[in-house]
Amino acid sequence: MEGVQPLDENVGNTPQPRVSKNKLLLVVTCVQGLGLLLCCVFICLHYFTPQVHHPVQSIRVQFTEYEKEKGFIIISQNQDEIMKVKNNSIVINCDGFYLISVRGYFSQEVNVSLHYRQKEDPFILQSKARSINAILVVSLRYKDKVYLNVTTDHRSSYDDLHVNGGEVILIQQNPGGYCAPKDLMAAPQNQVPA
Repeated sequence: MEGVQPLDENVGNTPQPRVSKNKLLLVVTCVQGLGLLLCCVFICLHYFTPQVHHPVQSIRVQFTEYEKEKGFIIISQNQDEIMKVKNNSIVINCDGFYLISVRGYFSQEVNVSLHYRQKEDPFILQSKARSINAILVVSLRYKDKVYLNVTTDHRSSYDDLHVNGGEVILIQQNPGGYCAPKDLMAAPQNQVPA
């Protein structure tokens, strides 16, 4: 064991690392600085980017008058509603889930169904009843049209069909999906077709 040196004497003979501590600290500091700069740029871009927020879509309409050709005429009492009535239908401007409430008391037994999209089966809300008080959640898309279909027995006359307290309420549950541009939403629409 004469050729082996003690451990304390070996420490001084080991080769030094090629990169000094100062250079390594400089590189680490530069990388951290670049990371901080990227975070600041991301935050500024997010903060200054114009955000498009569509208000929650909602409408409350009433149906009281019955016409043979059109069924019950739905009318919005508030002209400032975000959603509009067009051709006796409620036009959907934004994708999403909608809470729909339908209420009314009829003068005779009726079948009530809610239509919302062509080539889709309607929701049967009530069969052979004199009143309806239904609440449901439906996934609706831009350009869908929600309307009611009320029918009665063929033996009964539609001339005698009346409703008290008939109303439909739609409220969007998850704003943030696709919405029509505001200029298309603000276009004038007829409430009741001529």
